[in-house]
Amino acid sequence: MKEIAEKFKKGWWHWGIYALKIALGSSVAIFIANIIGLQFATQAGVICVFSMLATAKDTIKISFVRLVSYIVTAVAAAIAFYFFKSEWLAYGVYIFITLFFAEMMGWQAALAANVVAGTHFFSIDVFAFDVVINEFYIICLGQLVALILNTMRNTDEQEVQLRTAIRDIQGRMQGLLLDTIDYIESDGQNKQIWPELKETMELLNHYILKSAEYEGNKFEGDAGYFLRYFEMRRNQLMVIRNLHGELRRMKEMPVQAQVIATYIAYMSEYVTELNVPTKQLEYMDELFKQMANEPLPVTRSEFENRACLYHVLMDLEDFLIIKKRYLEEEEKYQKNLRELEEWKKNYVDLHD
Repeated sequence: MKEIAEKFKKGWWHWGIYALKIALGSSVAIFIANIIGLQFATQAGVICVFSMLATAKDTIKISFVRLVSYIVTAVAAAIAFYFFKSEWLAYGVYIFITLFFAEMMGWQAALAANVVAGTHFFSIDVFAFDVVINEFYIICLGQLVALILNTMRNTDEQEVQLRTAIRDIQGRMQGLLLDTIDYIESDGQNKQIWPELKETMELLNHYILKSAEYEGNKFEGDAGYFLRYFEMRRNQLMVIRNLHGELRRMKEMPVQAQVIATYIAYMSEYVTELNVPTKQLEYMDELFKQMANEPLPVTRSEFENRACLYHVLMDLEDFLIIKKRYLEEEEKYQKNLRELEEWKKNYVDLHD
């Protein structure tokens, strides 16, 4: 109950604005439909709600899908009306054609609105062109209101929040690495790392959802940067979790563990947004060589502990490689983006 109350305290304003925006949009769509004199005006509000639940980019895609699929819907209804006098049989044929086309094209998002449109078609005695146009206007109106309201999003504020989130995650990742040192030096007695790992993973998943929302509403620039960044950090966090799984298997910390703890302390200082971990990987290679020159373990327990410690070192290497590969891919992506922007600029200058 306390967790729910805390969640409500943090999110009630956002949820309230979100719900108010959708309620206002659907109400405006119905109001305009009534002013114009459309039949089944409430359907415009329903379509507006369905469209506003998506991001601005998705709303544009869904709008196109709904308009194209509506043509199939209208044709299917006309065929069913013409060939079948039984209402239930005609409706079944109509649904079959509509559903078959939606599945074939992968346009299930438009299915609900088309099914409702079908009930309107079959609620009248005579299938006429006026009814088809009426439903077309309703779909256009609902989507237009949703599109206008969905593009009225403060993406600049979202960007500020996500940049703050980057700093937050960096601090948390550094904290987890320092907690790993405490875990090693306390011989596995410090258990604080486990709830912090869970909390950071939940927060990263939240930031990934927010980044995907930002990408879906941003039409210019590199809208996907935050999503790629937080997915990289999530992959690194999974490595830290695996690393601690290895540490838990150790019955006692061998003397070599202190060398790794020292390395983690050094490495944690470079868990920043833009650092390329080249020097950290070179240092890692020296550690592997140092481990290889250590005296061989004597007892079975020493052998098992040393093997776990070696896996910990490999996890740390994976942690750095994930960041290195991410930055390499990011550099290629940014280069392609700059070339595309340059091409657009030259194209516009050429045609002015």
